[in-house]
Amino acid sequence: MSSAGTKKPLKKKIIEYLGWIISLAALYFVYKYAANIDIEAAKQKLSLKWIPYIVLFISIYIVLMGFLATGWRYMLELLHGSKLPKWRIIGIYTKTQIYKYIPSNLMHVIARIYFATKLGPTKAVVVQSYFLEIVFMVLIGLLIVFSSVWTGHFTLSDELIQQIRDFSGGKIKGFASGILVFGALAVAFYLFKALKNYSSAFSSENILRLVKLFVLLAVFFFGMGSVEFFVFHNLLGMDIGFLYVVSLFAITWLGMFIIPGAPGGIGIREFIVISLLAPIYGPDDATIGIIVFRLITVLGDALLLPIGTIFVPEEVSEASEVSDAAEAN
Repeated sequence: MSSAGTKKPLKKKIIEYLGWIISLAALYFVYKYAANIDIEAAKQKLSLKWIPYIVLFISIYIVLMGFLATGWRYMLELLHGSKLPKWRIIGIYTKTQIYKYIPSNLMHVIARIYFATKLGPTKAVVVQSYFLEIVFMVLIGLLIVFSSVWTGHFTLSDELIQQIRDFSGGKIKGFASGILVFGALAVAFYLFKALKNYSSAFSSENILRLVKLFVLLAVFFFGMGSVEFFVFHNLLGMDIGFLYVVSLFAITWLGMFIIPGAPGGIGIREFIVISLLAPIYGPDDATIGIIVFRLITVLGDALLLPIGTIFVPEEVSEASEVSDAAEAN
């Protein structure tokens, strides 16, 4: 066995174990807050009247994941060089969402490769589309966060700022610059991975695909931010700004890309939200709100499995026929 062959499994194992360690540490942090929730106060806020709202939010989540799936189709078509069957690609993306909860946080990508290659794109193209998705989501997420910070809609608590100051040795600007440099390098790395070996010209059709992709991803961030805002502001009665919550959602979504191996980002999103909101709004509402939001996304991903299965071909022959028909049109 070659050295390259032995390094790859070891790398995957390290990512998987690291993801589990980080997730377990974050979950323990969340558990400590959840265990200290004032039960009587929580009972007054939690209500069966929330159920219709939760069902509505799950439906919104499913629709917005369809937006992401459509965006992924645009990326695949751009890299593949020709059109692909719309509903088959959307079905693959939605069906494989549940796989991200398997440790290593890459199983959904492996599942995408398995199904998408049956429709024509090569393994390299599918992998490149994954990196391109990360690049665009990171760029849009950072744009939302920086715009909110610039306009004063997103700020950190004095307590958290002091913790950052202590951690950085009092050099907050240097600490922030370091984060920006790291983020820029990460974006450059993913962009290189996404467009490696890509030789097709950026035609007007491809540019239009990128514009549509940008719009779809922006709608996704603001749509899910709206759901999270409704949970915190309307259901829990927190006096919190809309753009603050949208930025908060963007940060937690980006956190799931940064933290390697964390299955579905479980624990990571909760850790970030509680860390940012607890010093300002108290630990109880922050913990209850993000747990409810996690419930919405997990149930949504579970429902996407049977929904996506409707559109995913079961046999390679069927997939090939669909792909050929799409290219003919």
